[in-house]
Amino acid sequence: MPFEGDPLALYGKNIIEDYHASLTTKLPQPDADKTNSFDISDEKLRFFPDRKVGILGAGVGGLYTALILDSLGVEYEILEASDRIGGRLSTYKFPGGKMYDYYDAGAMRYPLPKKDAQGRYKNGIMKRLAELIIYPPLNQGLDRLKDRLMPYYYKAREGPNLKPGFYYFNGVYEPVSETPKGPFRGQEMGVDADYIKAGVDAISDDVTKPFVRMLIEDFKHDEKKGWKVMMENDSYSVRAYMAFKYLPSANLELPPQHLPNDVINWCGLLSSSSGGYNRALTESVFSPLAFAKVGGTDFGDVDWKCFDGGSEVLPKMMAKVINETKKDRIHFGKRVTAIRLSDLIIILPPEFPKHKIPSAAEELENYSDAGDLVAGASETIGDPGRRERVIILRGAGVRVSVNSESRVYSHVISTLPLPVLRTIDMGGAEMNTMQKNALRQLQYGPSVKIAILFKEPWWTTKLGIVGGQSFTDLPIRTIVYPSYGADPNAESRVLIASYCWTSDADRLGSLANPQQSDRLKELVLRNLAEAHARVRPNGNLITYDFLQDQFLDMHVKDWSHDPHAMGAFAFFGPGDFQNLYTSLTYPAANKRLHFAGEALSTRHGWVVGALDSAWRAVYEYLSVTDQKDKMKRFTDMWGKNVEWTSPSVQPQYDESGKPLPSNLLYEHFGLIDKAIGAGEIKY
Repeated sequence: MPFEGDPLALYGKNIIEDYHASLTTKLPQPDADKTNSFDISDEKLRFFPDRKVGILGAGVGGLYTALILDSLGVEYEILEASDRIGGRLSTYKFPGGKMYDYYDAGAMRYPLPKKDAQGRYKNGIMKRLAELIIYPPLNQGLDRLKDRLMPYYYKAREGPNLKPGFYYFNGVYEPVSETPKGPFRGQEMGVDADYIKAGVDAISDDVTKPFVRMLIEDFKHDEKKGWKVMMENDSYSVRAYMAFKYLPSANLELPPQHLPNDVINWCGLLSSSSGGYNRALTESVFSPLAFAKVGGTDFGDVDWKCFDGGSEVLPKMMAKVINETKKDRIHFGKRVTAIRLSDLIIILPPEFPKHKIPSAAEELENYSDAGDLVAGASETIGDPGRRERVIILRGAGVRVSVNSESRVYSHVISTLPLPVLRTIDMGGAEMNTMQKNALRQLQYGPSVKIAILFKEPWWTTKLGIVGGQSFTDLPIRTIVYPSYGADPNAESRVLIASYCWTSDADRLGSLANPQQSDRLKELVLRNLAEAHARVRPNGNLITYDFLQDQFLDMHVKDWSHDPHAMGAFAFFGPGDFQNLYTSLTYPAANKRLHFAGEALSTRHGWVVGALDSAWRAVYEYLSVTDQKDKMKRFTDMWGKNVEWTSPSVQPQYDESGKPLPSNLLYEHFGLIDKAIGAGEIKY
């Protein structure tokens, strides 16, 4: 599965290379007569490398990790704190509802790359997800995952008697169309006529599109010109860049000065969320690369899809495959309370060659199984009828405390959201100072979805809207109409009446509790009535009384107050992609605790970010344990990622001067090892 056609992978590679260049300047230069090579493993890491691996979290990242390890014959188990799989892939089905009376409280839409003439997925940012969907074990029998894909209408369906979504800001209604948005009373917000004439869409595009264009040019010509410009502005939030750095292009015919605050507020009003301009400029530039058509390239040439039955279909089918080969690999209700470096006990057969035992190993004369549960340690290698040899390797395991028990693994791959990981006692996990600060500082954005089950899909029957979205400055902010269940014989009566994030989600989330349910219901219904009143002004008027009569049930999902998520998606601030992001792409606990999750990718807010980071965590595990036989099978089956498999910038040589094979991951670990040894990275 090649992923060369992924610009965000290239930018991830650039982040790592820039970090390496910065780190190299701080390290003592090697002597000319010494070999320049990175040995990222050791005898303890290489000894029985495939002992049981612990996976933390049964979200899509943890399940993907399990599928990979399963394909390589590595034993593992998954610890999940909640009572379900899927993590932030969560589908809520209204009790007593019909077939399509559900909504996706988490991830709900997937911009997959289009297929070529032979039916193969083209290169693109979401290709790893697309390849997972067609993974053969997930497509056995009559219920095949790939057959569950169905069209998702990011914009409302077009056709006779159908209406588009709309914008409703400052009391002004305007249908969504290909023409630029109007001013929406911008002059009453203090916006000068020149900016009104230029238009909010043109100004907003002028802020980010030059960066996007330059980055795409980098990708096409294998350069870093655009990347250098992007990094020169990485310390800005979107708002700060607009106010203190940005200068309008000449074709907009605007004053050659930074944008006035009133203009920034006007642009922010017509964006997706209040406070969205506080995120890193880099995040805003990366975002359109996931699904927006850019220039004359294929990037952004996507097919929007969703899953028939909701997004929970994906993790459920993954879990089914995981449990087919060996049951009870996923353990529910296992909330992790502490992670720390531990000793690893291994039982060897008496004939095991002594010279293969690591020199640091100690033999235990009187071993008892009492005490901690050592995952995999009770398995005797060889003839169980003969007297075994029991050895202990100090600092060669990772102890995970769960409820009232402990489990010790050879390696642990954590796919937990970083805010959740920070609530766990990591005092004995041997994390460096920068890693601890990354857990504290790297941000996740809040998000709230409010879904309502009505007696009928009035947005379609009364207004002619099928799929797509409407946008407003009312507290509900974004309204999402279902793309599924448009057939009168299998309709969906569920409307995502509110989808909001950043400060809008913080405010609405204050009402997301049972005590405020009636108040929230009234607010949402009144907002819906006001926003839809102008869709068909001459008939089928949607009123508050009408919606009250139509109301059957309501469900609210506030991800910030979900104890198993503590946020909806990674939402980095200025500069976070540099030292903080790179610090968690290096394992803790003597290279035995590996970190994954969509935050530790350049694809924030997308399922594919979780998949790519899980791939990298498994790649780390195989590399530090030197499992060359499994590594080839791993890359053959699960592909490569240019972020980590590209050749290292610094060439590696053996003692005879012969070049050694190396890549960015080896360079990453090797440089960090040297920085730790030199005291540049502190614990």
